[in-house]
Amino acid sequence: MGGFNIKQSFASAKTEYIKWICDARMIILAVLLVFIHTFAITPLTENAKLMGKPLNMLEPFIAVANSNMLLLIIPLVFLTLVADFPKIDTNTVFYIARVGRMNWLTGQILKLVFMALSLIGVVFAGTVTPMLTSGYWGNSWSEVTTGFAEAFPDRSGNFGVSLLPENLYNQRSVFTLAIQSYILMFAYLMVIGMLLLSFSLVKQKTAGFVTCGAVISMGAALCAINSKLMWVTPMAHSIIWLHYTKFFRQPIVSITGSAVYFVTVLLLLIFFCCIAISRFNYDNVSEITM
Repeated sequence: MGGFNIKQSFASAKTEYIKWICDARMIILAVLLVFIHTFAITPLTENAKLMGKPLNMLEPFIAVANSNMLLLIIPLVFLTLVADFPKIDTNTVFYIARVGRMNWLTGQILKLVFMALSLIGVVFAGTVTPMLTSGYWGNSWSEVTTGFAEAFPDRSGNFGVSLLPENLYNQRSVFTLAIQSYILMFAYLMVIGMLLLSFSLVKQKTAGFVTCGAVISMGAALCAINSKLMWVTPMAHSIIWLHYTKFFRQPIVSITGSAVYFVTVLLLLIFFCCIAISRFNYDNVSEITM
């Protein structure tokens, strides 16, 4: 058994990732995209038709990435898709012994990165593609977003307006928000995956799955009631409009603060996994499976 080898770790991650994307559970993504289209894209495009103005192509993605409801659904879908992560059975144990513990662990983290990026990539493509024929590309907010409530005061409370609140378009440009939303959603999914990995390495996979579900649901509940306790959960840190008031740029919690939160949590989980894999006992592998 050799020392640490990033190429070996990457090859391991690539092989397992390919198996993951070929899993029959990927059909769930199609259901997710239909839900996103109904929940977010349709209300926004209906408002655009009423105004006779185009939407920015990135606005539906920003709306999805900052929706309390969808940031409950998307992590739950991700949790379902990665429920058996990391897959450890008798064959895996022999593989760990052959490639080395740290190489295997690095490969699992790389696989998690690929999986999280893939899900967000699907969400991004699913929100941008329908806008290719009717939207425009640019760094400016559309008149639909900034002026619909004024143009149609009797419809100012409709769902399409609430998807992109003042806390977003009064604070940052479209490109900045799209990039930040992508990164923060990615970090959120990484936390979920690293929790699963951490619990699996101490042979408590079922407890890990339940914990991830609790973290997601608790975050959604606390954000829904706008409790200050929501800032202990990754969900609040991934929703950008929660960071700001409607009109002033003085943040309630800074984006930098949220970045520090995610980096700290992920580094702690990685450190825990490094300790756990070094002490990993190959006996009773069945304890790991759900």
